[in-house]
Order: sequence, then structure tokens, then C-alpha cells
Amino acid sequence: MTAQSNITLFSILCLTVILSACSHNFVSHKHYLQSKGLNPEQTTGSFEHCKGYGCKTISAISLSEQEWNAIEKHFSPQPQNAQQERLSISASIAEFEKIAGQKTGTSNDAWGTFQSLGQGQLDCIDESTNTTIYLMLLEQNNLLKYHTTSAPDTRLPLIHGGRWPHQTATIIETQTHEKYVVDSWFHNNAEPAEIVPLKTWKSGWKPNTSNDTIRPANNEAYANEKQISP
Repeated sequence: MTAQSNITLFSILCLTVILSACSHNFVSHKHYLQSKGLNPEQTTGSFEHCKGYGCKTISAISLSEQEWNAIEKHFSPQPQNAQQERLSISASIAEFEKIAGQKTGTSNDAWGTFQSLGQGQLDCIDESTNTTIYLMLLEQNNLLKYHTTSAPDTRLPLIHGGRWPHQTATIIETQTHEKYVVDSWFHNNAEPAEIVPLKTWKSGWKPNTSNDTIRPANNEAYANEKQISP
């Protein structure tokens, strides 16, 4: 094994230990937000936004009626089943990010963590925390009929696959109680979030890649749901 390989392996081990030490079985998404020093009661009139890697920089922002209407339109007509609702959730997360990006200077956030660096770049902690808050707002405003918001979940490279520790927002389908990830980290700001079963994501799942660039979703959820009429 080369010296470079040893350094890479050591880095992965260190990151795994760090994230596993921070990984908890949170009772709820509100409990998770409290652990980050955030308000567990967010509203469209005032909610928090994370950036700066690890939620180091927190901004309070709000949505105008016009901005909320832009988000709400992704649920019209009303989804008729859980699969349709997941498509609406995915699109609405992109809308949230578009609006929040303009308010917080994160419009140029690139996919992943290290594709770009600086004040406007988010890591998976920032992404999953923001998405959790967006999901809360959707649920509070009665737009989620088939899912509830749950606490973020993590995967570790030596346990679940993948090269790096990773965290994502999650939802639970109310009828089946199956948990799904809502992962916006894989794409640039204001692109639809990936939604796949948690057990699939835990195996190290990621979207198809081409030329070192993450491409639009091509996974089992989308393959099935694109066949459903809106």
C-alpha cells in the first residue's frame, strides 16, 4: 500500500469515527434541530438556514406569499398516492433551494462537498438540516398527506458502503412506515432532491454519474414514478 493510500485510508477512518460519534438515534426531527442549536418550531414567516459546513453559519429567512405559492404549486393538482407525493416533494425542495439561495448567497452551491469551496458551499450536514426544515414547513402547511418528516440519518463508509460519511434528510410513508431519504446533496442548488428507500441509500447508493458530473436522477423511485400521471 502506498503512502498516499495510507493517508486516504487514515482520513476515512478519522471521518468515520468523528461522524459516528455525532450520530444519534434522534427521537424526532425537532430533537435533531435542537441538537444543532436550532429552533424546533420553524415557520414560513421565520425559519433558519444552514451553510458554512456543519451548520456553522445560520441565517433567519422568511417566505413571501408569492414565494410560498411557487412552492405550493408543486402539489397542485394534489398527489393521489405516496409515489406522486414523493415527486412533488422532490420538486418542492428544488424550489425552496432556489428561493433560499437568493436570500443566503448559496445559489451557486455545487453538488457534493468539495466541488466548490467558500461561503456559499454546503456540505451534507447543511443540506440535510435545511431539507429537514423545508419538509417541516410542507407538513405544517398540510401539503404532506402520505408522509411525515423524520430526523436525518447517516451512513458510514466502513459499515454502509460509499467513500465518505454522509447524512441525509428523511421522511416516513404513513401507510407502509417505510423510511425514504430526501437527499439534495447529490446535485447543484435548486435541482430536485433524490428520494429513494433508506435501505437502498444505506447500501452506498448514489445517482448515475458521467464524466465526473452528477446527472439527473435515474433510480428506482423515478423509474417507477415517472410512469404515474400527475
